Amino acid sequence: MSKLAVIFSGVGYTKDRPLLYYAGKIAASYGYELVSVDFSGVKWSKEELKDRRRFAEILSECMKRADQVLGDEDIPESEEILFISKSIGTVVAAAYAKKYSLKVRQIFFTPLEAFGSFLEEENGLVFYGNADPFANYEAVEEICRKYKLESYCIEQANHSLETEDVLANLDNLKQVMKRVDDRIADRSIYRYKVPAMDGSISSLEEYRGKVLLIVNTATGCGFTPQYEALENMYRKYHREDFEILDFPCNQFGKQAPGTASDIHSFCTARYDISFPQFNKIEVNGANELELYTYLKSKQGFHGFGDSLDASFLKKKLEKEMPGYENTSDIKWNFTKFLVSRSGEVLARFEASESMELVEEAVQRAIGI
Repeated sequence: MSKLAVIFSGVGYTKDRPLLYYAGKIAASYGYELVSVDFSGVKWSKEELKDRRRFAEILSECMKRADQVLGDEDIPESEEILFISKSIGTVVAAAYAKKYSLKVRQIFFTPLEAFGSFLEEENGLVFYGNADPFANYEAVEEICRKYKLESYCIEQANHSLETEDVLANLDNLKQVMKRVDDRIADRSIYRYKVPAMDGSISSLEEYRGKVLLIVNTATGCGFTPQYEALENMYRKYHREDFEILDFPCNQFGKQAPGTASDIHSFCTARYDISFPQFNKIEVNGANELELYTYLKSKQGFHGFGDSLDASFLKKKLEKEMPGYENTSDIKWNFTKFLVSRSGEVLARFEASESMELVEEAVQRAIGI
């Protein structure tokens, strides 16, 4: 089979329960053949999870069950393998992938802390609640940070990712499944390719696990001095896995003339920049870089703020681009998108917003 999705259930949480049922339906909609590994015959209690010896016995039982079910499947022959797991199933899914050296994409629902013993870096989407009686959510958070996993905490949610508010549960489930859909369809930022300064093509995959600030720039703009603040920020936080990705763009007032090499020479001579600069691109319109289509879909235009620069931009665009506020298009040079270590587009900053505000957001994303 070319695409295989394996559902590793929890004890008492079968493939027909909401999280696994809808995640499985999404996988099937993308052409995955579904196989389910059920652990309903395994018995354990909350207290047994704290006993390492007993937990090892439980895990051994579950691994045998996984071998029984999956032994007949041609897993290594599958072009794409997806593991969707819940509770004890998260430990089994991670352990099974490691045991057989499988290249697998993982989705973990309410993992037990032991799943951290078998993880690979940057390979997992994790959902957990901070009112889960079976797992220490702070320990789960630390594991996700350590292995750079994309993770989401549902406030006041238990081991089924449910709270006491039924309507909130429905909304939470919807948001969770949107993220599952994005992951299975591979709509993450890392799938995009961008033009390097020398004309070659680079993949954003190389920036996975880093905090990113993506900026469209110009060398002849009133906001060009922001290069100095950007470089200062880069030097302060680069060791914390922070990157600034600079995309020169000539669409606004033709303020980025010359070749990419000319622009780079100007920036290094005037501002001594050391962060990555890419080739000139377009950020709006028929020829816009696909990366920017994605960024704008995740963070639309929220206004210019209340500064003097904001007033200038408002007046300029009201005259030149009536209705500008109703689209997600980039409005001017030095618009910035902040991306988390897990690839989530956290925020958008217009050129008129202060660099101090941008730096504070960068610090939060880094974890300082």
